[in-house]
Amino acid sequence: MIGNVVSIDSQPKMITTAKGDIKANSPSNVLMSFKADDQLSIYLKHNDFSQEHELLKDIKIGNTLFKKGELPSNFDSVVKVYFESVLGVAFSNQAMLDGMETFFSERSYNPVIEYMERATEKWDGRNRIDRMLQVYLGAEDIPLVSKIAQMWLVGAVAKVYDPYVKFDYVLDLVGGQGVGKTSLLQKLGGEWYTDAVTDFSNKDNYDIMLKSLIVNDDEMVASNRMSFAETKAFISKTSLRYRKPYMKRTEEFAKNFILARTTNQKEYLKDKTGERRFLPVMADSKRQKKHPMEIEPETIEQIWGEAVTIYRAGADLMFDENTEDELNIYREQFMYRDEVELQVLEYLDMPVPENWQNWSIQQQHQYTSKYFDNSSDFDPGSKKLDKVSTREMMYNLFMRNSNDRKLSTKINMIMDNHPDWKKSVFRAGGKSTKGFVRVKDSEKN
Repeated sequence: MIGNVVSIDSQPKMITTAKGDIKANSPSNVLMSFKADDQLSIYLKHNDFSQEHELLKDIKIGNTLFKKGELPSNFDSVVKVYFESVLGVAFSNQAMLDGMETFFSERSYNPVIEYMERATEKWDGRNRIDRMLQVYLGAEDIPLVSKIAQMWLVGAVAKVYDPYVKFDYVLDLVGGQGVGKTSLLQKLGGEWYTDAVTDFSNKDNYDIMLKSLIVNDDEMVASNRMSFAETKAFISKTSLRYRKPYMKRTEEFAKNFILARTTNQKEYLKDKTGERRFLPVMADSKRQKKHPMEIEPETIEQIWGEAVTIYRAGADLMFDENTEDELNIYREQFMYRDEVELQVLEYLDMPVPENWQNWSIQQQHQYTSKYFDNSSDFDPGSKKLDKVSTREMMYNLFMRNSNDRKLSTKINMIMDNHPDWKKSVFRAGGKSTKGFVRVKDSEKN
């Protein structure tokens, strides 16, 4: 047996029946039985981070060995038999449940907070976060990449100390096959890392994620199984509501983790309107100084100690406006563009004659075709396009009329999201035309 129950027989607070027997339906008696055992009282704890009951070491109850970690489903039954063999009372199921839950509620700890506190005490004052992605993944050596690393790590620390805090950023590690993108995330997360998620809606996945600090959507398996709107909504959540297997009712749990994703595909961002949540970083083995597998646990501890120190200094969990503008430009290299978008963007850069707006649509189409075909008899104009209509581009580029609603909508979306163009009404061929005009330099921020 794991240890003798001490002082139970002489315990004055045990509730008894009229016959003097220990009352079997009393949760208080169950609570006192747990407290009286010389090992159960020490090695059973409630993990506030994972919201699970745990054993801090391997123990044997009767003939059953329980391993260190999360309690298995048969633990209640084995302990119930153990108490009966020692105390001579078979506690009712409800008394066992209530007594155990009260016992665990008085014995909680948070291993992630304990780790962060130790890391902070040991931090040597050296800055490592600024160069982390450059050294271990060969990321571009620019201040923006350093800001991304700091924001994401400080966001993780914020989730440790304030689990319901809103943090909407996702670290996307891109390209660099074999460079160690997943390995770096594993090293940083340690035992609180997972990539075993298949989507962001399955309740079994919730259970996995809530026991982790870093959740890696490896190769974007989960993101690709959901709509972009669903993925955005999940990222913005501060809590997850579901029923754990052993619970009677649905409960709300703090979303106590941060998200990362990995992909080998560079041009992976497809929605221009909601990409601000994603922080892409290009990995490059040619620039890499060290592989993540070489990182020692002591270095990881130093990184987290620095992150906690930055968090406690009052770091914001959102980028300022200037950095967001910089990120929008930086993300352009990661945007997926199909053939329609590529042709529209090239058309906007096409040099045209001074009297372009007075040309017939047939003349414009012939000129455009020669430009895109690199024709030997192409005579380039000297003027930049400063106004265009969707109808013009549909015909000049694709020989389609305005009845093609799908193409029209796509071109309008491309233009609506182009920072150098804005909607306007202008004169073309003597007619008032709805379209887009180029933003003047004086109008830009």
